[in-house]
Amino acid sequence: MISRTQDTDSGTNGTAHSPESSQHTTPMLASSPLRPALDLAADVAARYGIAALSGLLRSARASAAQDEISVAVLGRFKAGKSSFLNHFIGRAILPVGVVPVTAVVTEIRYGARAEARVHHHDGRDPEVPLEGIGAYISEKENPENAKQVDLITVEWPELRRFRGLKFVDTPGLESALSHNTQTSLDWLPNVGLALVAVSVDPPLSQRDIELLKSLYHYTPKVGVLLTKADLLSQAELDEVVDYVRAQLARNFPGTPQVFPYSTKPGFERFRQALEAELVSGTLERFAEERESILSRKIDTLLGECGDYLALSLKSAEMLESERQAVKRQVIGEKEIVDEVESAVRLVVQHAAAGTRSMVSRRLEAHQKALERTLLEAFETEFPKWTESLATMLGSFEDWLASALCGELTELSIRERTAFLAPLSKVQRQAFRALQQFRDRLSDRIMLAFGVPLRTTETEIHVVEPGTPDIRVRRVFDRSWELLSPLLPVWLIKAAVHRHFARTISYLVYQNLSRLATQWEESINGALWGVEKEARRRLDELLATIEQVVESGSTELAPQLRADLERLEEARKSLAAATGS
Repeated sequence: MISRTQDTDSGTNGTAHSPESSQHTTPMLASSPLRPALDLAADVAARYGIAALSGLLRSARASAAQDEISVAVLGRFKAGKSSFLNHFIGRAILPVGVVPVTAVVTEIRYGARAEARVHHHDGRDPEVPLEGIGAYISEKENPENAKQVDLITVEWPELRRFRGLKFVDTPGLESALSHNTQTSLDWLPNVGLALVAVSVDPPLSQRDIELLKSLYHYTPKVGVLLTKADLLSQAELDEVVDYVRAQLARNFPGTPQVFPYSTKPGFERFRQALEAELVSGTLERFAEERESILSRKIDTLLGECGDYLALSLKSAEMLESERQAVKRQVIGEKEIVDEVESAVRLVVQHAAAGTRSMVSRRLEAHQKALERTLLEAFETEFPKWTESLATMLGSFEDWLASALCGELTELSIRERTAFLAPLSKVQRQAFRALQQFRDRLSDRIMLAFGVPLRTTETEIHVVEPGTPDIRVRRVFDRSWELLSPLLPVWLIKAAVHRHFARTISYLVYQNLSRLATQWEESINGALWGVEKEARRRLDELLATIEQVVESGSTELAPQLRADLERLEEARKSLAAATGS
């Protein structure tokens, strides 16, 4: 059960779950007291126009639809997360190394056959060899997630005893690679059962405490995985465990359990203890555990709804002149919004200005090799075109169009990751700019209204450009065919051969240039899509705050108080239902 918090021993609304059960087919909220709470949050957000909560609402609904519990391993980089999972599941699936390695979230669950899939931003999810997933997970082979991977999923038959759980490896926090930290933090709302990996040296930091606090917003099931326990003697390990428990007790009302662990031979008792906890403490009480996790997510959602309504009520209690003055103070300084929009626009402009040169440079690097490939193929094909000049012209044109299209399409696919790297970078920079604005806005609201307001940005995704539709235009003027009856093949064959060879070189250059233009247009379109999405989010956030402040009229104050009471009652009901 991982965390001995107040929400243990909740009443069950489903059947006990066994590792051998076939499927979890019972809808999470079909007969659950959580349904009214989730519906209330959705109703309040809709009635008061709190669009800023749409992401958290989607996350809660997605969790309600799941039929498994995620066991997420999080923590600082080099805390041993990937090594732990490799050891625990019994196969070295995840890459490990002496520098920060993990760049992409990876899910591992039971499956009837061994299978790995790479889920890309653009919807592609090709199956790859199990031993090949490191090319997508590893920071070295996929720097800053340049390959545009959303998620890696792995199914492994040896995990039958853990059927109903999915193990999740996340990028390390606090490394020099800030994008890895952001990837893990973005994933937090999806957590089911959390294990925070902490090395025995140093055993616990304030950042670890902050991560645990963040996790408790989304799940009550939190534990500490004390890795590299083999580095200490038993007496030293006991001392470290006592220290960690004492620090946790100071910060949390229910102390998270601490699980010492080592991947070295001779420490199998640690693995056995954790496995017994997951099987006996989680799977055997599957329905209760899953409902307890969802309850915490909905409670956080209700709490954030309450934050917005409290802001609206605070506005209602002000005089109109005061409200307008405070409103101007919070959202009326247009230059702040202009700064953010300008910052994002400049980032996009800079990236867009360099698109053509970047794409052209990469394509031109392949020009000589492409010419050689086509000329070699041409030497094989040319002897077959012997009937007439018309046959030569038509056959050459058809062959070149097909061959060049194939080569350019393959080249586009091969270079796609590099072409889209600037788009990924711009998305991250826009995300950071928006989050900083949200944090600044939250601080202003606290100063002006005395009401805390949590604001969490979500990742920016735009439709990525697809591979251009490559077409080779007609090579020759058809009037050349009129000379065909007058010119015998043997007389013109050598001249035609030289002309065709020169034409290949020219058309390679011409079509590489056209391909660069197509990629430039599609990439820049996506880049400006990021800028458009950033402006939309700014407008949405400001409109939400303005709507909430404006809705706080004296006439609405009774309704606001009533809805705040309903939200608070719903949170109390959740607490009673789960025993928290």
